[in-house]
Amino acid sequence: MKKAREIIAFILSAMLIISSSALPCYALDNNQPLMRKNPFYAGEEIFNASLDSLDSEQSITKKLNSKTYYSDGEALYKIIRNNLVKRKTDFTVYYLTKNQMFYENALDVVENMFLKATDDAISQSPVDGDYIRWAVESYGLSQGENDRYFNGEYKDGYYYYTLELSFGYYDSAEDEKAVDKVVNSFISSINTDELTDYQIVERIHDYICSKTTYDDGAAFNIKDVGRSVTAYGALVGGKCVCQGYAVAFYRLCKELGYSARFVSSDASWGCHAWNIVQLDGKYYFVDTTWDDALIDEGEKNKAHTYFLVNYDNIRKNDSYKSEHAFDSKFYDEEYFMENYREKLDNNNYDATDKSLFSQSIITLSKKSFVYSGSSFKPAVSVQSEAQQGAYSVSYQNNKNLGMASVNIMSGDGETLLSHRNFVIVPKKMSALSLAESGRATNSITLKWSKPSENISGCNVEIYRYGKWNAVKTLSASATSVKIDSLSSASAYKFRIRSFIKVSSRNYYGAYSSVYKTATKPRTPAISSLSSKSKSITVKFKEVNCSGYEIQYSTNKSMKNAKTVKASSSAKSKKLSALKKGKRYYIRVRAYKDYTTASGKSCRCCSAWSAKKSVICK
Repeated sequence: MKKAREIIAFILSAMLIISSSALPCYALDNNQPLMRKNPFYAGEEIFNASLDSLDSEQSITKKLNSKTYYSDGEALYKIIRNNLVKRKTDFTVYYLTKNQMFYENALDVVENMFLKATDDAISQSPVDGDYIRWAVESYGLSQGENDRYFNGEYKDGYYYYTLELSFGYYDSAEDEKAVDKVVNSFISSINTDELTDYQIVERIHDYICSKTTYDDGAAFNIKDVGRSVTAYGALVGGKCVCQGYAVAFYRLCKELGYSARFVSSDASWGCHAWNIVQLDGKYYFVDTTWDDALIDEGEKNKAHTYFLVNYDNIRKNDSYKSEHAFDSKFYDEEYFMENYREKLDNNNYDATDKSLFSQSIITLSKKSFVYSGSSFKPAVSVQSEAQQGAYSVSYQNNKNLGMASVNIMSGDGETLLSHRNFVIVPKKMSALSLAESGRATNSITLKWSKPSENISGCNVEIYRYGKWNAVKTLSASATSVKIDSLSSASAYKFRIRSFIKVSSRNYYGAYSSVYKTATKPRTPAISSLSSKSKSITVKFKEVNCSGYEIQYSTNKSMKNAKTVKASSSAKSKKLSALKKGKRYYIRVRAYKDYTTASGKSCRCCSAWSAKKSVICK
């Protein structure tokens, strides 16, 4: 099976070369969109932008016509990165540059933006960086208004361009939602308080091998590779090629707080992808694709042949195509060398000997904190005699909402031994209240105070059918919501909580206190008025309510009107002791009685019906 995959890899690489050289870029005239294949899939060196890492490049920002324009730098790249994570196919960026753009260099500019937006140096979550870099199939510039791609304004030494970027992906936003569900289920199954780092990474490796099998069909058909190169193929579809295995391993490692990278060989020759992951302060190689091949061949005793090995051992079974040789175009650059290659474990060892790796079980005194504006530092416990007293800790991002972390370092503080995450969640939401004119027969509009902390959004829930149900997920800026499709004259309970989104997971603050209110009854209509013996009988159409109020007066404006009540089951009411010969004006409304969450009795009423009149006999 492994040999078969080597043959497939060779065919795949040949097809990649053909596809990339046949369609590296096209722009027949100014009426054609500019597009280019993701250069990471090319078997030749077609990069025109720099592959050097972002480092500390900062954007210059300037305003023009109420728009903010960004030069090359972190601020611009993060805008693009965030759109890529959401799988946006078309979006606008406002680009500031001292260099005029031409059709001839347009894609080079976009290529540089793409490379920097997916750079590991600005990666902030498991779903950006390498994960999104290898999900992009193509990129370019969409058709601009009136075919004016690059007729930007020039002012004070800068060109201001509105660029309509266009991206193609091997997966979709809906695919990613399915992946998120699987990932979150797996993460929830891992109790880091009971496992060593070795065991956790081993669980990731074994899980991927158990979830998927190699997609020979996709490997032979590069035009229909689709999801087989994505985490969706590996974790949801159950079939993928080496890239799918590698991005899935990368994603799960990052979700659990481990430093990992997606790495590959030359697409024109080795055409293979695998991973490196950090353990005990050093980086090791993992190839779930080739280990899964051994499992498929019935050699389960060899299922960890390519698990946590050094560079020599990952290459020892390579063919003449050097499947596991780093692609020098990507992995000889300074950032990768300094942060990863120089930290590879190059010692000779038996990777199946688990005793070579730390047997420490690391626990935090607390894994969740409520935002307070102060820093949190949970106590760290390392359960290992060999490592007691031989470590120090440092905390990162431990003040603001979101994922915080603690690094367990060697005693001298030079080597990262392990890493654990904890989360800072939003505070309890303020109480809900009824918005002005917020009560209707089939809806309730609620309001609340905006939280002071930087939340991602909030969820409003309603109590129905014996349980709480989510009805709306709202943006962070929302301070009110209209809840529709309710029954008239009915009491409801609501609550709200805010959340911070980290990668694909929402971390919630406490619920607000329960708010109880009711919808208005529908307005009843008077069906008839009849009079005899100084009395008037009012008949009205029944509505759902707690009761009715019938108001009558000899004044058309209802001045000095009298009000009587009728039960909820009534369909008529007799008005007695009236004056013979007088015209009476009559109207009806329904009311709903309810009790607030604090026990206070309240009443809400429908609008008054249209008035009708009759002369009393």
